[in-house]
Amino acid sequence: MKLYPIVAMLSGIACTLSIASDVFVMKDGSTIEGSILREDSTTYVLEVHVTKSIRDERVIAKADVEKIKRELPEQIAFKQIEKLTPSLDLQTTDEYGRRIRAVEKFLTDYRLSSKSNDAKEILATLKSEVNEILAGGIKLNGKIIPATEYKANAYDIDARIQEKKIRRLIADFQSLQALRAFSVFERDFRNTSAYIALVPQIYQLLAAYSADAAQLLGTLDARVKDRNLGLLRMPVADRRITENAIREEAAELEVRFKTEKDTRIPWVTVHPFCRLALEDTVNSSKQELTRLATVKNTPLQDAGKGYRDLITLIQNKAAPAEITSAITALRAAMVPERYLATLETSLPPGETDS
Repeated sequence: MKLYPIVAMLSGIACTLSIASDVFVMKDGSTIEGSILREDSTTYVLEVHVTKSIRDERVIAKADVEKIKRELPEQIAFKQIEKLTPSLDLQTTDEYGRRIRAVEKFLTDYRLSSKSNDAKEILATLKSEVNEILAGGIKLNGKIIPATEYKANAYDIDARIQEKKIRRLIADFQSLQALRAFSVFERDFRNTSAYIALVPQIYQLLAAYSADAAQLLGTLDARVKDRNLGLLRMPVADRRITENAIREEAAELEVRFKTEKDTRIPWVTVHPFCRLALEDTVNSSKQELTRLATVKNTPLQDAGKGYRDLITLIQNKAAPAEITSAITALRAAMVPERYLATLETSLPPGETDS
């Protein structure tokens, strides 16, 4: 049974296609893509796209133009959809739905296009991938992992998924979110190759994050003094308003700090004027950097392999004692119960005594 019809009900955000434009090949070898707004005997005035939503006008001399390539609307439209594959790792079904609708729109609008076959191949690829995703598979490192393969190696694959998400946070300069995500990741996947691979980057991130917090803490008194001097230069009415705003902010920062500590959120939110948060971050960073420095010297208990071996034992109907021993070993390796409970519930009654 095909799963694709489900996608039709997903969010279908229409793909906005560019208007027809020309490509101006200049005598110096460069090219300019734009639409002619007006011209005279010596110049063209072009509308060019700076970004998808920002347009600008540009004047070029006709004498500098080698030739003009006329681009058909269907060629412009195809440029948009040919970028829809390959799809992204861990792409949502909603995003697959959006891409599928964009390709289907192209095929409807330009059914006689010379690019129809290429568009159909793109559509077939997207539908095939989304069917695998809907069936329980995932896409990771550019490869679709079918549901059966995923289930047989779920623990290791989930570790790699979380590792990838954390690396994305780091690349997007979301340091606090990355550190918090790493704390959860470490709790669940401490004994995996993905964890060992990620530790050096987290160490580097934390060293920089700690240095920034230490710099803010070291300059806090001076910055507060400068701020107070600035307040004294204000008119009285404005100074009172600003002082009230500062007091309110300070109270809010203290409440947030206390709430985060009470709820044991890993890594409190840093603010340039919150001494408590800065001190806590500097102290926590020192301890964590010391601890992470020893990780590379710690032998890895490969819990991912242990999980795969357990799956094999269950599939091969191994002796109950052997299965029980494997489950016990995985618990010792800190594999979360949600992974083990799923396997235990699939066993016949009495299969394990763990």
